Amino acid sequence: MPKQRDISIDIVKFLAVFLIINSHADIMYLKYSALATGGAIGDALFLFCSGYTLFWRGTNRFDNWYKKRISRIYPSVFACLFLVILVGYLPANKLNIYKILGGEFIIAIMIYYVLLYFVQKYCIQHFSWVVTTVVIITLIAYCFFPYKVETGSKGIYGITTLFRWIPFFCMMLMGAWIGLKVKGGILMVKTKWTDAAMLVLCLTVFYGIQFMSKKNTSIAPWQILTLPFLAGIVYYFWRCCNAEVLKRLYSTRMGRNAIMLTGGLCLESYLIQFYLFTDRLNWLFPLNLLIVTAYILFMAYVCRCLARIFSQTFRTEDYQWRKVFEI
Repeated sequence: MPKQRDISIDIVKFLAVFLIINSHADIMYLKYSALATGGAIGDALFLFCSGYTLFWRGTNRFDNWYKKRISRIYPSVFACLFLVILVGYLPANKLNIYKILGGEFIIAIMIYYVLLYFVQKYCIQHFSWVVTTVVIITLIAYCFFPYKVETGSKGIYGITTLFRWIPFFCMMLMGAWIGLKVKGGILMVKTKWTDAAMLVLCLTVFYGIQFMSKKNTSIAPWQILTLPFLAGIVYYFWRCCNAEVLKRLYSTRMGRNAIMLTGGLCLESYLIQFYLFTDRLNWLFPLNLLIVTAYILFMAYVCRCLARIFSQTFRTEDYQWRKVFEI
């Protein structure tokens, strides 16, 4: 089967890159650190895109299927670690198994892949039951979640617990299911103004509840209600990325190259960004944000090239240097 491409996913990944980078850039915002947001949305969009084409092909043996997921992700993980150790951003003695495995986000994705394999193989005809099960597990887990009040200041998506990775699985499920419907011609998308309106509404409620939780900690436990609106943000964000104006931009050579290059660095930019944020350029604010973001993308590209070299090194075929550096 020839490889199919959905340009809306390229556009979603392109925008997700900047949301994820921005959410971790608080030290560069000076007194405007509240603007360093969008991480939960960026992560959810990344997971949506990761699941979108996952069901496009049938399942083969699990070991071979999972091997392809590993060969896509872990060369980039190892290349990133090699690069940051080489240039001195990470002392070699600080390397640990947690970093080698890619951190909690990558570990969560690799677990999601296992679950999605069995969903596709055994539960695809009962997909609604799978989603219902995840929702029930999420609610039960939240009932025993011990940090409900603390989320008022830290946010339910930013605290150092693993709870958020339970509902985040639904974002990958949603991507896989919608991708399957689009591929089968069941879901035809034509962006309407109502999609943008619904996106704004979901964003308003999503951030509104969290803002009120910071002002009044008694409201903090109700942040669980933001989850369906986060799903709505992801869905309507994707629908808006099908807009004709964006497709026309994508059809230009410059637009296509920028979108594909940046979107293609979604994984690598996530992996390497934490080592590159700095407050040394804060005297240039807000230009420091642009400079550091550009540096992150450049280093992410270097990381991706190294990852491709690593991948080709452990294959029997000859090196294909053009593929190493291509967009």
